[in-house]
Amino acid sequence: MKLVKKDGQNFELNIHAETVDFKGETYDIIIHDGDVGRAGHIASNNFLVKYDHIDLLIEQFKGRKGNVDKYQGFEGFMLIRNGKKMTVLTGWSSTEAFQAWVDSEAFQNSHVKKEARVKAEGSEHLEEMPVRENYTVEV
Repeated sequence: MKLVKKDGQNFELNIHAETVDFKGETYDIIIHDGDVGRAGHIASNNFLVKYDHIDLLIEQFKGRKGNVDKYQGFEGFMLIRNGKKMTVLTGWSSTEAFQAWVDSEAFQNSHVKKEARVKAEGSEHLEEMPVRENYTVEV
């Protein structure tokens, strides 16, 4: 599937049985819930994890609350990994559905407050702050 950013940059996302080709690299699929392949909008959070914290973060994602999974327009969740690079991909039926999630109280509680704390205090798990990106899916 072709992912297009607002600035016109585009990347391929190819989902295989156990791996994903994303932005020119191959990642292992750690978690795949739902069907990201049906999405009309993909949001990614890309981060570098300290090697000694990778297993802990994977376990935390496996035990995630799942608020997003119940949100209208949600299509799927993936955690992918290439070395110490990890990316969370969430698939949405549309950009509008994704924006409704971002504007929701559930998103504010699960992301914005945590991000503010990490910016202020740093993170024992990450080498740097996550980079968020949003893509429209072109078929």
